[in-house]
Amino acid sequence: MLENILLTSLIVGVVTAGLKIRFDRFFTILLLLFIFGLNIREAVNVFLWVIMLGALVIIFQNRKKITQLPKVMKKKLFVVIPIFTLIASWVGTLLFENVSDTVLIVTLGVLAILYGLRLIFVHFQEYELEFKEGHPTISKACGLLGPWISGFFIGFIGTSLKPLKIPFAVKIGKMNVKQVYLGNVIVAFFASVFAVVWHHLLAKQVLADWWEEAVLGIILWFGIHFIYEATDKVFPPKWRKVFQVLVGIILLLVSVKIFMLVK
Repeated sequence: MLENILLTSLIVGVVTAGLKIRFDRFFTILLLLFIFGLNIREAVNVFLWVIMLGALVIIFQNRKKITQLPKVMKKKLFVVIPIFTLIASWVGTLLFENVSDTVLIVTLGVLAILYGLRLIFVHFQEYELEFKEGHPTISKACGLLGPWISGFFIGFIGTSLKPLKIPFAVKIGKMNVKQVYLGNVIVAFFASVFAVVWHHLLAKQVLADWWEEAVLGIILWFGIHFIYEATDKVFPPKWRKVFQVLVGIILLLVSVKIFMLVK
């Protein structure tokens, strides 16, 4: 078990450091399947703790920025979004509990392909990181639908779809990447908190199993976070694009192995 934890922390920590991914560490689910040998439902349940803690830390680090936001924005982030994600994660969890393992595995494989293609072909230009005001219609649509989409998918398969949502918001919607990112972090935090609760209540799990998943998720987050912080500065900016493409190719290859889990 210790060897699995160390290996997973090392791989996910280094990969996410190279990609500048700090909370929706999708790769963790894959290693929980292939290194730990967990089934798809156990892997998702453990990963919920990883994404929740990652999002919580980012919120804490941005607490001053959040307190300076307009009251209307804070009401949306901490009143409206929790309500939306409470319902959406419940719906996602209902589906999680009522579909077969095959459906979950195929969904994971499809996401691995989509995320891999995103890493290979979608790269941000400098000017895109400077957008201030997004397209009005698309901005409203993202603000309304984003929490529902992320909440549902976190409840269903553990990931917020951040790798797809942020490129859409920035490249198509011309939205400010920092605002989009922070909003997605807050959505992911509330959705993962609710999903942890729903997954426990709706599955009527034995308490010992729930605690085992929680402890493993927490330990993995600490390990991944430590490796991330230790290796983040190792990647020069000029290397990141090449590294991103390489990881994308690996994800495409891993997707084949994911589909092989289907029985």
